Amino acid sequence: MVQGTKEHAILEDKFKVGAEPATFDEMLETSKTGEILSRELPVISKHYGIRGFIDEVWMTPDEFIIIDDKPGKVAYSSSINQVYGYCLAFMEMVPEKRRIVASLRERGTKNIYWASYFDGKAEDDIIKLIKRMHKLLAGETEFIPTNNPNKCRGCRFNTLCDKKMNF
Repeated sequence: MVQGTKEHAILEDKFKVGAEPATFDEMLETSKTGEILSRELPVISKHYGIRGFIDEVWMTPDEFIIIDDKPGKVAYSSSINQVYGYCLAFMEMVPEKRRIVASLRERGTKNIYWASYFDGKAEDDIIKLIKRMHKLLAGETEFIPTNNPNKCRGCRFNTLCDKKMNF
């Protein structure tokens, strides 16, 4: 995480060199007739209780492309769920309906190694997951234990889990 934070700061500094300051509303308006790019865009969904910073957003007249930079080139379900959460929060912030594309990119490159439309199924799936996470954090539902000792060892909730694997 520390290395990722440093690399994100470098990318943000490079972006700022040629960037023109604009409000979110100004960016939306400009993107109706041309392409615009933003980095480290804060998003929040009060309705679903999530927030974050989108690494990069391409806004075009036809669609919004939400990009999350990751080390490596594997589309883990956790990474996909993270970018879907960003899409959900972004959708709540945007008054108009344009197609939204969720994307994962290899950090430090232009290589988008996974992309999918944020459609009704993706929206339903991420809402269901967010609701489950809220129930887990509130102690209203049980954790599903893993059979992978490496995941168990690194889990921040392993002290709460009665199914904890011995290692």
